[in-house]
Amino acid sequence: MLLASSLVANAFDTVRVSDNIYALIGDLGQRSPANLGHNMTSGFIVADEGVVVIDTGGSRANAEAIHAAIRKVTAKKIIYAINTGGQDHRWFGNDYFRRQGAKIVAAESTARDMRTRGAEQVERIKPLLGEKFAGTQLVYPDATFAQRMTLPAKGITIELIHTGGAHTPGDLLVWLPQSSVVFAGDTVFAERLLGILPDSAGRWIKSLEYLRDTLQPRIVVPGHGRVTDMQQALRDSHDYLVFLRSAVTKRFADGAFDPVEASQNLDQSRFSYLKNYEDLGLRSRNALAVAEEAFKSPQK
Repeated sequence: MLLASSLVANAFDTVRVSDNIYALIGDLGQRSPANLGHNMTSGFIVADEGVVVIDTGGSRANAEAIHAAIRKVTAKKIIYAINTGGQDHRWFGNDYFRRQGAKIVAAESTARDMRTRGAEQVERIKPLLGEKFAGTQLVYPDATFAQRMTLPAKGITIELIHTGGAHTPGDLLVWLPQSSVVFAGDTVFAERLLGILPDSAGRWIKSLEYLRDTLQPRIVVPGHGRVTDMQQALRDSHDYLVFLRSAVTKRFADGAFDPVEASQNLDQSRFSYLKNYEDLGLRSRNALAVAEEAFKSPQK
């Protein structure tokens, strides 16, 4: 069910996923003043005593828009905000939500990634958002966990699971077993070509296979794209990673000298249906990142 809102119409759409569970579906393209930095999918959960926000947005303005969308569903207070990863749009709204009384929660590795890359991300994002970035302040999590945590929210079981990271080292899953819904964060991209960072492919594949084999969710709220199922999540994310790893491994077996040679001119057209596929630079960087990891760690 789509909930229209003039305040956030240009930033994201609010979609009811299941009872008291909502997704905020943003742009598949680049961050911009129009989308307030919300070029991703996030969401919120309405528990008995208040609201749990899943990712706080890419700017203070984005956080305010998220809160406006929540108010159209419920007047309950914000009690928790979960950061599913260390990338800007997962946590740059933390300051706003802490001021609303939320306790910010993330994995230990998520918090480390934030502290390591936060300042660099600010410098990269500010020019993209312009005046819409005004008032954004970096605020780090109040509580962290190593691998697993059950959030003490009444009326619904919310499990936070860090399986080793995916797109970024701190990517985690928010698992709602009663509804068989997972907020996958950047572990799952749907409808959009992945952006593969150095040394991420091996851990990313493992996290997707944990999602497939252990959680087996009925509904997947991806980190990018519309609410989907496990079949599409695997097709758009896992299969692309496995394809690249297999392709570069074969190139090395056939005598490729280095990662550059192993990654050049790979035919990725099987994934041409994905948004951003037309970006040759992105495809080339993805292939090179996977080749470099395979070159250093052939067993990954």
